[in-house]
Amino acid sequence: MQLKRLFFLLSLSLVGLTNAFTTDWLSSPVLAQEEQRPSPNVLPVSYGDQGFKFTSPDGLFSLAIQNRIQFRYANPFDRDPRSVEDLEREQTAFMIRRGRTKMKGHAYWPWLKYYFQYDWTDPILRDLNLTLDKYPWANLWVGRGKVVYNDERVTSSGKQQFVNRSILNDIFTVDRQQGLQLTGRLFEEEWYHFNYATGIFTGKGVGERDNDDNALMYSGRLQWNPLGGGVDFSQSDLELHESPALSLAVAAASNQSRCTAFATALESCRSLPGFEIGEPGQYRLNQMMQETRFKWHGLSVKQEWHGKEVIDNKKEATAPGRTTPMMGNLVQIGYFPHAAWAALPKELELAARYAFVDPDLNRASDLQQEFSGVINYFFHGHNNKLSLQLSHLTVEDPGTRGTSAAQRLWLQWDISF
Repeated sequence: MQLKRLFFLLSLSLVGLTNAFTTDWLSSPVLAQEEQRPSPNVLPVSYGDQGFKFTSPDGLFSLAIQNRIQFRYANPFDRDPRSVEDLEREQTAFMIRRGRTKMKGHAYWPWLKYYFQYDWTDPILRDLNLTLDKYPWANLWVGRGKVVYNDERVTSSGKQQFVNRSILNDIFTVDRQQGLQLTGRLFEEEWYHFNYATGIFTGKGVGERDNDDNALMYSGRLQWNPLGGGVDFSQSDLELHESPALSLAVAAASNQSRCTAFATALESCRSLPGFEIGEPGQYRLNQMMQETRFKWHGLSVKQEWHGKEVIDNKKEATAPGRTTPMMGNLVQIGYFPHAAWAALPKELELAARYAFVDPDLNRASDLQQEFSGVINYFFHGHNNKLSLQLSHLTVEDPGTRGTSAAQRLWLQWDISF
């Protein structure tokens, strides 16, 4: 009996201690914070302009996933012509021009952001990077993605005003690279508010992980926003800015490799017309860019000037150190006529573009030009739009064929979901 009473008393004591401990633990700040978190039974999913977004109950992780398809009809060819022979191509086609999956969000901290993009049509991993986005004046970007250099290339093809980029793009783009960038915004409340970007990259594009020489690519961009706020990397004034927005920028880049141009593909090292893929470190590329962007009341104006020199340092070359200077410029203007005439659909935009490339300033009669007009209808902003573009393209032959011209028609449906 005494053993039973002792066991009974010990049991009561243990229950009391357990209750006391449980009460203290439940009242602790840590658990109180846990209890305020969303119930794990509630599915933290939403849908918006970035697709489906998932957020962990504690808010430490997020994921937005979006798919994009670009259907295009091209007649009589799709690629930009660089020679008279290119103008004479007959390659009319229906195509899935782009088919991509994007994922973005943050991990562990709201300021540790990631971005992933895979292209199913090439196929290739286009983007994979992390950004430490804790301070507006200094964001560190590490990984694979676009060099912050010029608007036409940095702006996503899904947010372009025209069906595709101008004839300048293939010649002057520094495209996607692997490395790191530092970007930021300073003096946001002042008239001298500006953005900056500077980066160091391997300089071989995204198709190769290793460098084949000891040289790296360096780039820098400075953007002044004299009216405050500036213009984002998204074309067309879909926001119908009530106040004018203006951005003025300059940029420069330098690289030494066997490439004279780049593309986001497995063979990302490209050669410009008149050049070949060289030996490691054979070509030195020096280039610079000046840019103007403006938006106000449905009007958007954009201009880019590019200069580039290719220095061939091949030892066996007949003229080692031969320099080929290049130049190009584009101007494009877009307008939502609903802003002036309410009877027209507010989703309708009209735009025009002129661009030229001189691939060798030392040579005469080799000018390439583009005159384009486009009609856009935005069903849901850039996420769902229909575009019809007609271009008049001319190419001068430095030989004896003179100037040739051709027209190209593009019809495109770009949809993201």
